[in-house]
Amino acid sequence: MESQYAKKHMAWLNLFTGMHYGARYLKNRWREFLPAENFEYVEKMSKLLFASVDETCTNKRALDLGCCVGGTTFNLAEKFDEVIGIDCCKGFIEFCEELKKNGKATIYSCEEGDLDGEMMAEIPDSIDRSRCSFQLGDVQALPSDIGTFGCVVISNVIGRLENPIKVLRNLPGLLDDYGICVIASPHDPLEDFTPKENWLGGFLDKDGQKMKASQTIKDILSEKMELIQSVEIPFVLQYQAREIGLTISEVQVWLKSPKIS
Repeated sequence: MESQYAKKHMAWLNLFTGMHYGARYLKNRWREFLPAENFEYVEKMSKLLFASVDETCTNKRALDLGCCVGGTTFNLAEKFDEVIGIDCCKGFIEFCEELKKNGKATIYSCEEGDLDGEMMAEIPDSIDRSRCSFQLGDVQALPSDIGTFGCVVISNVIGRLENPIKVLRNLPGLLDDYGICVIASPHDPLEDFTPKENWLGGFLDKDGQKMKASQTIKDILSEKMELIQSVEIPFVLQYQAREIGLTISEVQVWLKSPKIS
C-alpha cells in the first residue's frame, strides 16, 4: 500500500518537501528569475546555527520544534549526537521516518492542474541518520521528560500556534547554559491558526502604538537570554511549474547566558 505521505495532491506536503529538499532542482529551474540563494533556506539556517553554537555548550542534544519535513533536523545531526524533531502533522512525520530509514524518498511538485512532477529528496551520506528521531506531537505541550538541549530551533512555526507566548516563555527552560535558540518567522499572523488576542504583533495596542512580533519576541526572551544575531533569510515555495512564492523570515539567534538570571 502506498504510504500516506506519497499520495498525490497533498499540496501542503509537496510545497514543504520541495522547500526543504528540492533546492538543486528548483534553483536551476528558476535561475533566470531568482538568485539561487533564495532556494537554500534550510542550508542557510543550518550554517547560521552551527556558527552560533558556543564551544562552551557541552550538551550535544538538539530539538527541532515544528520540524515539518525534517530538512533542518537531519542537518543538525552533523553537529549533535541526538536530534529530536517534533511536529503535529502525521504526514510530515511519516515522510521524515521514510527518509531516516532509506536516506532518500520521492517528492512531488504540481506541474499544472492534476499533473505532478517528481524529484528526489536525499540525505547526504555524511549525516548519521540514526542520530535523529521524530515524534508526532504538539510543540505547545512537550513531554515533561524531554530534558534539556544545546540547541533549539523553531522555524516558521511561532506564528502558526494557538498560544505562541507560552512557547516562547518555555524556550529558555529547554536549554542548558550557553545553548542557543534559533527562531525564524515571516511574522504573518493568521486567525485561522492564532486567536487575535494571542498574536505577537500586527496590531495597535490600547495606546494606539504599533505592536510588532519581532519586538514582542525580544521582550519575552531577553528576560533570560541574550540576542546575538538577527538576520533575514528568504525561502521559496513552488506552487506550480510557473508559479512560485517568495517569503522572507526574520531569524533571531539567542544565547542562554548564565550571566542573565
